[in-house]
Amino acid sequence: MKEKTRLLFDRLEAKRGRIIKQYGRLTPAQLQFKADPNEWNLLQVMRHLVTAEQQSVKLILRKLQQQDKISRTGFGAKFRHLVLKIALRLPLKFKAPKIAEVHEESPDFNQMKSEWETVREEILTIIEESTSETLSKALYRHPRAGYLNVKQALEFMDEHLTHHQKQIDRLVDQSNNLPHQKS
Repeated sequence: MKEKTRLLFDRLEAKRGRIIKQYGRLTPAQLQFKADPNEWNLLQVMRHLVTAEQQSVKLILRKLQQQDKISRTGFGAKFRHLVLKIALRLPLKFKAPKIAEVHEESPDFNQMKSEWETVREEILTIIEESTSETLSKALYRHPRAGYLNVKQALEFMDEHLTHHQKQIDRLVDQSNNLPHQKS
């Protein structure tokens, strides 16, 4: 499990790198562009992604302190995880859980890049310092899918990034009509 979890982490890192690079090519106006007043701009999407991962890691680290009391995930977690993956692949919008809501209109891009780097370092440390047995325990609680193991948590993060990448691409396409002046 540990090797598969590490490979999944590497895939997540590649996706994060592509998003950072994609955002880096955009103007401030594009980053703050909203297709609809009730929808997020690109900076808010990134804030949501970073916050979701920060909250996930915070919970995993807390659960690691009590890992002796926590059991391995079973069939129920596999089923809930599958339902979650299917839901994220559907062309549906979901309201962000309160813990990952975004209230800032224009979050700071460089600060978020730094925070995202830090949270990924924490995830890598969890993987490297945990045994396969520990990684298979129900250490992560998704707001809707319940308790999952670390590999399932990373698979959720991967699906979550893919889900929001569609939103990012749509916003980039829609913002392409804006002036392209870098500032």
